[in-house]
Amino acid sequence: MRFAARAVGMLVTTGAIMTAALVNAPAASAASAVPPPCSGYATSNLDGGYGVMKGSYNLKKGPYAGHCANVARLGSGRVMYFHCWVKNMHGHLWVFGRVKGTRTYGWMSIDNFRTIRHTNYEKCRANADRDHL
Repeated sequence: MRFAARAVGMLVTTGAIMTAALVNAPAASAASAVPPPCSGYATSNLDGGYGVMKGSYNLKKGPYAGHCANVARLGSGRVMYFHCWVKNMHGHLWVFGRVKGTRTYGWMSIDNFRTIRHTNYEKCRANADRDHL
């Protein structure tokens, strides 16, 4: 009987310690619970450069690979004309632009290009256009 009483006492103490740890643990930040935005970016045509794809990658609706929906799949060697650039909240550089020979626009990570030419890495901003600067 003494053993049973001690075991119950230890369980109660352990439960109290675990409850206190959970109650006093820091709450998850609100920022981590909010998904990154896939729309609402300024996308003025400020860059005269282009890039050539080094493999087959998805053109995205926003500058986040794992979160934003796909627009199209671009194969190796496809050319994308650059409009402007952003650094996402993970610190990765993405470009907004148009696929050569199409009216398809979207976002692509800089990591997916084998060649980048004539770019000025102009940051995306509203109400601007390279032809009117």
